[in-house]
Amino acid sequence: MKKTSDKTILYNLPSYKTGDGRPNLLRIIVTTKFAKIDFGYQTMRKYEEGGWVRMARETFIRIKPSGEKLTMTEAVNIPYAPQRHDFKTRKDWLYFSLYFPPFPPNTKLFDLIEADPGVHTDTHNDFNFFDIKLNHSEAIEIL
Repeated sequence: MKKTSDKTILYNLPSYKTGDGRPNLLRIIVTTKFAKIDFGYQTMRKYEEGGWVRMARETFIRIKPSGEKLTMTEAVNIPYAPQRHDFKTRKDWLYFSLYFPPFPPNTKLFDLIEADPGVHTDTHNDFNFFDIKLNHSEAIEIL
């Protein structure tokens, strides 16, 4: 896919690896100015009133295989820790977006890390996603 400076590229439902209870990664939008990752999260049934969510300001993307890190620039519709979004019922959904600097050209694989398992000992509640694939052949150019 030929890229120009004004293109906006959409990746719907990219494949990834993560643990149970994580948000659904819905889509990724990449421009020359930013990368936006959209999520949908339904509360977990194990919590009587739905539980809560929040996002660490230190969340980052690790480009593979280079290891280059892109730190999150903005979280929309999800509070930064220590604040949190409290769900009211077990059926509630929350849609939110995370913004990052634009990806390096030809990025095909990356991790999205809220708490780095290599640094933190307890990451079972953090929103970590591994091996997120940007399938360029299925990408859609949007206006």
